[in-house]
Amino acid sequence: MSDFSIEMCDTLPDQDELNGILSQYYALIVERMTAMGFDIDQAAPQSALAEFWAHSKDYLPPNGCLVLARDSAAKIIGCGMMKRLDQDTGELKRVFVTEAARGTGAGRAMIQAREEAARALGLKRLVADTLTPNVEMRDLYPKLGFVELSEPIETTTYLDQPMLRPHLHYFEKTL
Repeated sequence: MSDFSIEMCDTLPDQDELNGILSQYYALIVERMTAMGFDIDQAAPQSALAEFWAHSKDYLPPNGCLVLARDSAAKIIGCGMMKRLDQDTGELKRVFVTEAARGTGAGRAMIQAREEAARALGLKRLVADTLTPNVEMRDLYPKLGFVELSEPIETTTYLDQPMLRPHLHYFEKTL
């Protein structure tokens, strides 16, 4: 699969359709956290979906952006979000590409689309965090000009999930 399109969302997409890709993302996160030795509540993916929808407006203009990658049949194969943390900083969140779409450039294209959106919002830098086992993102961010930081930054995950702090890698890019 190498035929995909990138969609910038001005409004929230169909909830069931977006939940489909987000459920795959959360399942992968739970799988990786379980492998790391965390005891994850079986309701965690549903709780994460509910939390996303409760704060979904944070990922739409003028506060952020929501980007989808779709295959040639218009099926969502990837998602990525960005929200404003402060006047100058945006945070990349929920970067995910389906296994079938990995290696196609869809993840890279979604990050680049969010960089353009961040610049249009007047942001000066982007930050992101990812768990140690997320080797895909830990490999991709530096290729796109992000620098891995040696000290933690107060990302959403850092603030909301203190138990994950020892397992997080932080990235920053000046725009």
